[in-house]
Amino acid sequence: MSKRKYGLLKKGDVIRTEPEEGYYGVAVVLSEPQPDEISPGRFSYPLCHIAVTPLIFKHEITMGDIDISKLEPLVFQTFALREDGTKTAWRTKPCVDIYTYRNKANLPVIGNIDPDGIYKMPLTFDVDENTFHLRGDIKKDLGREAYIEYMRRQSG
Repeated sequence: MSKRKYGLLKKGDVIRTEPEEGYYGVAVVLSEPQPDEISPGRFSYPLCHIAVTPLIFKHEITMGDIDISKLEPLVFQTFALREDGTKTAWRTKPCVDIYTYRNKANLPVIGNIDPDGIYKMPLTFDVDENTFHLRGDIKKDLGREAYIEYMRRQSG
């Protein structure tokens, strides 16, 4: 029998992300892992909600770098191109989505907090274009939206 080579996430875990080499962010597990009701089956894994925050640092962060009272999900705006080539806002959505509780990307968990005040809307496992997306296992680029937003702010 093979041993698991990755950790399991739990509610309140604070994850250090690295969405781009040399840039570090913060994601927080908002809910306890629940059985996979979306696609139940032999190879389904419990699911949880993870929020990507807007925090981006240029050094490997620890819990001491984070003001926990100000943690909130990034609100990310997606753009679409019009036929004339101009950009238009397509959708604005908090970066809270559904992932398995398996940390297959082996991102470092740097602490654990009470996440109940971070996201104030109900956490359901309903998948919808305007609410939560099912993302599967977390990947190495978790927090990519925060890096993109950081670069947007840097470029004016």
